[in-house]
Amino acid sequence: MKFSGVIARHTIIGRIATIKIRAMMAGCMFLAASTCVSVQAQTLGGRLNKLLDDWKEKNAPGMAATLVRNGRIEYRRVFGFADLGARTPITPDTQFLLASLTKQFTAMAIMILAERHKLQFDDTLAKFCPEFPAYARTITIRNLLNHTAGLTEYEELLVGKVDYDSYFQSSKSLPAAHEFTAAEALQALSRQEKLRFPPGDKFEYSNSGYVLLGQIIERLTGERYAEFLKETIFDPLGMHDTLVVDERKQKVPRLALGYAKRDGKWQDVTYSPENAVYGEDGIYGTINDLYKWDQALYTERLVSRSTLEMAFTPGHTNDGNEIRMDLLSRPSSYGFGWFISGLHGEKVVEHSGGWSGYNTHILRLPSRQLTVIVLTNSSNEDVPDIAEQMAEIAMR
Repeated sequence: MKFSGVIARHTIIGRIATIKIRAMMAGCMFLAASTCVSVQAQTLGGRLNKLLDDWKEKNAPGMAATLVRNGRIEYRRVFGFADLGARTPITPDTQFLLASLTKQFTAMAIMILAERHKLQFDDTLAKFCPEFPAYARTITIRNLLNHTAGLTEYEELLVGKVDYDSYFQSSKSLPAAHEFTAAEALQALSRQEKLRFPPGDKFEYSNSGYVLLGQIIERLTGERYAEFLKETIFDPLGMHDTLVVDERKQKVPRLALGYAKRDGKWQDVTYSPENAVYGEDGIYGTINDLYKWDQALYTERLVSRSTLEMAFTPGHTNDGNEIRMDLLSRPSSYGFGWFISGLHGEKVVEHSGGWSGYNTHILRLPSRQLTVIVLTNSSNEDVPDIAEQMAEIAMR
């Protein structure tokens, strides 16, 4: 989309043993516990390695994957090349296009503005974008967040029907004669005389809604979307390798190029004329920075717990029913920038991303404080399944 191993619990012996036998017993207990942890770690790591080996290919793009539990990185693996031509290997600090994982950051920025009393979730689009027709008075911020606004996809308006085999080009290719911007996407949407359906009637995944949210952030703050996210999210969390790329074409210093197989060979497909559109996409980041993001979501560092829970709570349609859809492998709903689903009876919040040779997924089981993050620089549509299988291995 542009679109269990067990942790051993150590017991601290409170008193110093007064005789040698008790000291020896304590030492044996410590060694046994340490051995148990080591065996469990090897078992988890071995099973995850076996899973990921199926996607490891020689002389190919690759992956950065991590599993986090109880605040600790229990497993992390990187393999493949960030740049096949330069033979640059992927590392934990390699920067990937996050694609639609961007939406959760856009939603967080909106929640921050709500807590600053700059907007309310039931404010209408017309309040912030008066250039839209009268129907904008029926679209709320909540509709934009929940994908229930009824908007046409901006790509359809700007580009028309796309042949993606030719649309995505090498990072070294000449720029297109015209490169699209988020402001242009807003303008194109504002010229639409009608909606696809009445706002709130149903869920329809919408990149347009999140582009508009990005523009609303700029209009409310007087800052660029990129700078606002840097000041309010990335810098406070120490996510120094995460950034937004807009029409200024900011440099991404440790970029993994995006690849797709064409005629049996890997080809660089990093570039498209839409790469500068943001709000629904446009953030680049690392596996290490996403660990920091995940951990912040257990705290109130960015917004209050009650506001944050709105992101992880299913939205509703006008008939009062929860949003339901089958975009993922499991039935799911949608909150603010997150799909909400279940795995073996436990609540999951997650999101996928995919664009120009990148595929990404983050899957969180908050009740277990268990998170899986998978970033790839290849057109690997199995990424959501990989994340799910990693989580299932950790849950055993």
